[in-house]
Amino acid sequence: MTSPYLDPAGSLAWTGGHASKDLLAGYAAGTVETVVVWSVEAHLTGCAGCRSALSALVDAGRLAHNRSVLLVRVALPHGGRLRRLLCRCGIPDYLLDLLTATPSLMRSWLLSVVGVLAVVAGAAAAVGYGGIPVGRHPGLALTPSPWALTPFLLIAPLLVLAGVAAAFLPMFDPAYRLAVAAPFSGVKLLLVRTISALIAALVPVACAAFIVPGPSWLPIALLLPSLALCAFALAAASIVDFRAAVVSAGLLWTLPALLLAGRHVPVLIVQRNAQFACAVVLCACAVVIYLRRDRFEVGSAT
Repeated sequence: MTSPYLDPAGSLAWTGGHASKDLLAGYAAGTVETVVVWSVEAHLTGCAGCRSALSALVDAGRLAHNRSVLLVRVALPHGGRLRRLLCRCGIPDYLLDLLTATPSLMRSWLLSVVGVLAVVAGAAAAVGYGGIPVGRHPGLALTPSPWALTPFLLIAPLLVLAGVAAAFLPMFDPAYRLAVAAPFSGVKLLLVRTISALIAALVPVACAAFIVPGPSWLPIALLLPSLALCAFALAAASIVDFRAAVVSAGLLWTLPALLLAGRHVPVLIVQRNAQFACAVVLCACAVVIYLRRDRFEVGSAT
C-alpha cells in the first residue's frame, strides 16, 4: 500500500507505504478490524521490514505456546489404525486428508448407510423367512416371496450412487475448495474420491446382501450394476449438470427395478441379461469419461 489509511482510533496506520507501529501492535494483539487485518497480512507477505518490526511486538510466551502445540501435534500419530496402515502402504498424507474430508467416507454418512441397509435387509429377511406374511408367487422369482427383495434391490445401488455423488458434488462437499487446490488433475481427484466412496458403500451393501433371502450370488451380482450406475453418473456429468446426471442415473435404475417388481420378478434386475447390459454401460461410460476428462478440471463443470 502506498496511500495512508486511518484506523478506527484515528491514528495514521500507514506511513510511507509501511504499517505504523501502532497498527502492528494492534494487529499483534488482535484488536484491529478484519478488513485492516487483511490489509496488514497482504502487506507483510512482501515487506521484510514490517515483518521484523512485528516480531518485536508479538508476545513471546504466546509464540512459544503455539510452537509447542504444533510440535506435539506433529509428533503424535493422527488418525486411526486404518489411516496409519494406509500411510505405511505409501499413500501420501495430503491424499489421506482429501479422502478423510470426503463426505461419503465420514462416520455419520457411513452409519446412515448401514442403518438404511439394516432396515431394508431386515424387512426383506422378515418377509422372506415368514416373519411377515405376504402373498407368495411360486416360480416367479428365486426368493420365497418376489416382494422380499424389491426394496433392497431398489435401494442398495442407489445408496452406492448417493455416496459417489457426495464425493464429486460441490453442494454436498464442505471441503470442495480444499479438494480443488490439491496437487491433482480434476479427473484424477474425481476418480480417487469416487473409488474410495465406492469401496466404502459396497462393503455394507455386500454384507447386507448376505442377510436377505436371495440367491447366494446376490452380493457379487450387485457389484456390476452399482459400478455401471456410478459410471453413468460420472459420464453424464461431463455432458450435463452434475445434479441432472445423478438424477438420470437414479432413474436408470429405479424405473426397470420397479417395472420388474410389478411383474413379480425383481431378481431379473441383477441376473444374466441385466449383468451383460451393465457391463456394456460400464465400458461405454469409461470411454466417455476418458474422452471428456477435460470437463472435470476445475471450473469446467459446476
